[in-house]
Amino acid sequence: MVVLAVFKASKPGGGATLKWFGAIQQRGTVLVLTSIQAAICIAWLVSASPAPHKNTKYHNDKIVYECVVGSTAGFAVLLGYIGLLATLSFLLAFLARNLPDNFNEAKLITFSMLIFCAVWVAFVPAYINSPGKYADAVEVFAILASTFGLLVALFGPKCYIILLRPQRNTKKAIMGRDTKT
Repeated sequence: MVVLAVFKASKPGGGATLKWFGAIQQRGTVLVLTSIQAAICIAWLVSASPAPHKNTKYHNDKIVYECVVGSTAGFAVLLGYIGLLATLSFLLAFLARNLPDNFNEAKLITFSMLIFCAVWVAFVPAYINSPGKYADAVEVFAILASTFGLLVALFGPKCYIILLRPQRNTKKAIMGRDTKT
C-alpha cells in the first residue's frame, strides 16, 4: 500500500494520500488486522474448542484419536479471514504491478500470493475428504507447500541475482544507470 501511495503521490494532486501511510498507520494496520485474527481465534476456542475424539469408524480393531474441529463455523470464519487477507494482498500487489521495475516487488508478491491462494483453495476439499490422521497430514502439507511457494517466489529472484549475477547487485545497476546486464 505504501509503495502505491508514494507513486500516486508523485502525480499531480496525489500528495494528500501520503499522509495516511506513515509508520504509525502501518503499525496500526498490522496491529488491528492481527487483533481481529486473534479475536476470531479466541472466540472459536472459547465457544467450541477442538477436542480429541475416539474414532473406530475406519478401523474396527483400532481406536484412532483425531482432532474434532469443534465449531465448524469458527474454523470456516478463521479460514475465511485468512483468505480475505490473502486476497487483499494479492489485489494490492496486482495493482502495483505497473510500477517501475527497480522499485517493484509487486510481481513477486503477486506470484507468491497466487501460489498461496492456489494451495489453500486445493486444501479445503482435500481436508474435508481426508479421514482421520490423514487430515492432519493434508493440513501440514498445505502449510509447508504454501510457505515454500511464498519463500521461493519472493526470495528466489533475489538469491539468483546475489549468487549468480553479482554485477546486477550494485547501486548503479539498481538505479538503472548501468546499461550492461
